[in-house]
Amino acid sequence: MTGPRYAFFDDYPLERGHHPDLAVGLALAASAPLYCPPSFLDGRPEARSLRHTPTIASPDQHLEETRRNLDRSIEDAASLSSDTFVNLFFDENWDSFPVSRRGLRHVQALHRPGELTGTLGGINAIKRADPLAVVNALARTDLFVVHTPVGEQQARAWLPADRVLRAGWPTATEAEIRRRIVLGRHRGENPYVLLVGEALDYKGIDVLVEAVDPGPLLRIAGNLTYPGPDWLAAQHPGARVQWEPGWVARDRMSELVAGASVVVFPYHDGFQKHGGVSGALVNAMTFGKPLVISEALAGQVPQSPACQVVPCGDVHELRRAIDHAMKNTADLHQAAGDLTDYLLRQHTYEGHLDRIAERLDELNRPARAADASDRRG
Repeated sequence: MTGPRYAFFDDYPLERGHHPDLAVGLALAASAPLYCPPSFLDGRPEARSLRHTPTIASPDQHLEETRRNLDRSIEDAASLSSDTFVNLFFDENWDSFPVSRRGLRHVQALHRPGELTGTLGGINAIKRADPLAVVNALARTDLFVVHTPVGEQQARAWLPADRVLRAGWPTATEAEIRRRIVLGRHRGENPYVLLVGEALDYKGIDVLVEAVDPGPLLRIAGNLTYPGPDWLAAQHPGARVQWEPGWVARDRMSELVAGASVVVFPYHDGFQKHGGVSGALVNAMTFGKPLVISEALAGQVPQSPACQVVPCGDVHELRRAIDHAMKNTADLHQAAGDLTDYLLRQHTYEGHLDRIAERLDELNRPARAADASDRRG
């Protein structure tokens, strides 16, 4: 089987994008053209080797600008002999369809299938078009990629089963994961609990700070929004918290994850309803880290002593799990390292591309068989 000649697109309008590492990582792994805002490449010097075409869309003009960006990118990809165009954020740009196809196969990535109709809120709650009409029109030709079991179930409610591919969130190359597992075994002298990503309310920041008041050092790396560090410090004066607010560079984030004793994701109930994935959780797993997660994320990790699951919003159980992780660091790191084969199967850029290629080949077999039959006839 000859592999696809990919091209990747994402013009998410906010400065840092949604998951820039997804776009850049896949394009690098496939040696494929990438159409995205220039800011996606910040802190990624290796991305200079890519054929990158900037696409810029403002939030208030996203519909019209994205339609133009898609049309121009598809035309350019076809001129470069790409044969498979991957739209990496269909959730945000479905209302720009229909767009030109230029004879390419099209793959649509769905990050949060449950929000597509707007019934769970989010950006699609205010869009005027009919997303399912767009999906049903594309389902005759396109492949839709989701990342979680819940997302797969949701997408299959609208789409034929063979048009839905569940593939784990890709977060690193195979070589990177092997290096990360080794790096994650060497912890610093000062043990700490880590929360990565934006410290948002729905991610359980309030529950986590209460759980470590008093307790082990908690480091938080990412943007801080409501309720904010001052409010949390006033509410929980016994918590030892070190904040690294703002955008945390990829290398710095890797350093923080690799040095942590345990990485915690105490998301509140409801996150799982949209079928989306926690990219930060997957990233932490690839460092061979013990994890403490809430039940909202339980479907996104394998069964392992390294992945402790606690009830959403339960401060007592969260503290118990954190204490267990801090007291059994060596054993839990060993258990996390034992997940290496799972991570290589589920969460590499190369594996993700292979999964897409395999499904596209399966979808093309009936057409090839029909062509062969016509030739024989």
